[in-house]
Amino acid sequence: MLRLRTFGGCFLERDGVRLDGLSGQRKGLGLLALLAAAGDNGVGREVASAYLWPESDEARAAASLKQLVHSLRQQLGSPDVLLGPAALRLNPALVTSDLAEFRDALLRGDADAAVELYAGPFLDGFLIRGTDAFERWADAERAARAADFAAALETLAERAAARGDARGAVHWWRRRQGVDPLSGRVAVGLMRALDAVGDRAGALRHARIHEALLRQEVGPSAADPAVAALAAELARAPSVTAEPAAPLAAPLAAPRDAAHEPPAEPAADARPDDRTRAPALAGSLPDESRSIAPGAPPAAGARPLRTALAAAGLLAVLALSSYAVQRGDAGADDDRGAAPGAAAATRPAPDRSVAVLPFANTSGDPADEPFADGLTDELIGALGQVAGLKVAPRTSAFALKGKGLDVRTVADTLGVATALEGSVRRAGERLRITVALVSAAENRVLWSETYDRELKDVFAVQQEIARSVVRALQITLVAGPGAAPVRPPTADLVAYELYLRGQFFRYQLSGDALQRAVGLFEQAIARDPGFARAHAGLADAHALLVLFGDRPPREGFRRARAAAVTALTLDSTLAQAHASLAHIETAHDWNWASAGRRFERATALDPASTTIRHWRALWLFDQRRFEDAAALLQQTLASDPLSTPVRLTLGRMHVSMRQPDRAISYLNGAIELNPRLSLAHQQLGYAYLQKGMPAEAVAAFARAAALGGLRDSAQLAYAHAVTGRRAEAEQIVRALIGSSDRRYVSPFDVAVAYVGLGDSDAAFRWLERAYEEHAAGMDTIAITPALAPLYADPRWTRLLLRMGLAA
Repeated sequence: MLRLRTFGGCFLERDGVRLDGLSGQRKGLGLLALLAAAGDNGVGREVASAYLWPESDEARAAASLKQLVHSLRQQLGSPDVLLGPAALRLNPALVTSDLAEFRDALLRGDADAAVELYAGPFLDGFLIRGTDAFERWADAERAARAADFAAALETLAERAAARGDARGAVHWWRRRQGVDPLSGRVAVGLMRALDAVGDRAGALRHARIHEALLRQEVGPSAADPAVAALAAELARAPSVTAEPAAPLAAPLAAPRDAAHEPPAEPAADARPDDRTRAPALAGSLPDESRSIAPGAPPAAGARPLRTALAAAGLLAVLALSSYAVQRGDAGADDDRGAAPGAAAATRPAPDRSVAVLPFANTSGDPADEPFADGLTDELIGALGQVAGLKVAPRTSAFALKGKGLDVRTVADTLGVATALEGSVRRAGERLRITVALVSAAENRVLWSETYDRELKDVFAVQQEIARSVVRALQITLVAGPGAAPVRPPTADLVAYELYLRGQFFRYQLSGDALQRAVGLFEQAIARDPGFARAHAGLADAHALLVLFGDRPPREGFRRARAAAVTALTLDSTLAQAHASLAHIETAHDWNWASAGRRFERATALDPASTTIRHWRALWLFDQRRFEDAAALLQQTLASDPLSTPVRLTLGRMHVSMRQPDRAISYLNGAIELNPRLSLAHQQLGYAYLQKGMPAEAVAAFARAAALGGLRDSAQLAYAHAVTGRRAEAEQIVRALIGSSDRRYVSPFDVAVAYVGLGDSDAAFRWLERAYEEHAAGMDTIAITPALAPLYADPRWTRLLLRMGLAA
């Protein structure tokens, strides 16, 4: 039996096995989707032809449809798979679809089955080039099915409440809110459900979240009267003493893997001893908004992200992503605990989640900033190895550095219940490190300490801090990686400090900073050749220098590979080095299979690493595996909500999929987090071109060129060419080629410029050169929208096949 899957993508299965061969024929799948949506009525041949071949005359379109129908019948092994001489229909005896099953479930009132079938938006990520009418039809169908899904979720929430299952009501209202985060009616439903399970603090917190989202999306004075009235009512009413809501697991690939039965209530542990010292680092805790981490996809046309980081640092970041809904457990990580007024003895153990905030450098010497940041990095890594402890990733923690946010806002933004604050003062070989672990919800210091030590004791101090955090959060260490969170990576403290400084510059992601990182890593290795992590850092720095267009690929990647191999020779369990090699095999070797195996190994060694997950998503993206890449990126963004690279990649993916509105949402979010990210401005230019906004596009490309140099100058030439400024484009191309004897110019970028100029022969000459030298950017050849005019040329198909990519 054949089954067409239309929710969360578009592909055929035979007896549960995906038919990837047919999945490559998009018009065939598009026709099947049209027929599945039409049901018994079928689709007239003229209508189907108009949808799929809009630029052909009637005779040619009819011939193309006839040939496609014949091909489908042959490939699917039956002349009866499609019925009807005039109006085409799927043969229900041979082909079923999740769409038909979804509609049947709704008709018989089986909301559970309908929700289970909805694995994502209708035809999510499925595009057929040059078929605007088909895309408009898909958008309308997508919106209608998303509305059906939302109604089914609401039905389940109401049924749960009616039968007295308050926890179930919370579960379903949370998922319902993911479809429309700004709905006041849905917010009220979730607040009442939270209050019913005794989590009034969570209900009031959600009111703040909803108000903050409205401010971001609608305007500074936006508010929903019903939500505000209920919040006021709950604030005045006597406290509820019912059991608190159990935490709900976040459906990172929601809704396809969400269970219908809410998770069981965990056993409550005793409250920890209140062994607190002076709260020297605790801040005041005004009510602020928290971020909404993405999870499940809403309807088409989902509202864009507007990340707000106020100059004074008084606003939290609201990470609401395009077509990725609020995390199914929004607030679950910090909504745990007894209701206000409950006896202290009945409170559960503290939420085992923490954000390590960048330690303040109080030595008065800016040169010590890398050391303070490095100490923060080391503690994030050490605590991240502790089983049972959720640790906010580095990217998100450092995104809030210097914003002046209070602990409550930071914890809410990062989705954790506690924050580890600290300061480092260094004087010669002496260190003073002051730390405090603060419970955000209670504005209470769980533990604090000051360490006056010598520099040589830095690893011992790290271990003491990590173990103290573990004790304060009542985590039982087990045998394995968690039993010794901190392992000195080198016995040479000078080499260690050089490594920390190298990491400081590596994270800045600019050509000059990366070159400084290379020098510092090499100095660290010169002092300690057995320092595996320094070799891994060197590998990343060399590879990034090539990818940023500053170094010739063969030499840069050769050095990167040598450093990564050396790191693994020294320590075969170093996940970073495995990921570095996988990155090289993706970007330079185009060895997709080997890179995939290495990414699997790296992920197994460090499953919490958002960097590894992001790089693995890039590997999927380069192969046009949009559905898999999107799922992994959304998972990554859920745990690392302020990740600029992940938002950038999601924006690039939607540009490649020709979904400019969604792309602009993500790209603006990335730019707000890092205004100097040239690639985000460049991709924003492509999105504006797709929207028919040439002036805005050229401005974005110009900003990218000002920030990024030669690579982005070639993209600016492309933008000038396609917007009618041919002279400006030709001038830039001449300058680029003329400078190639002094600075490395990627032939891939020059090829893009020639595509804009309409010179396909020149474009292919430069692409051939890029292929021969494995130039930076060539791994993205199949997903670069500027190259679309080359698709019909036989040379394009041959080039992709040589690179191991499907044509």
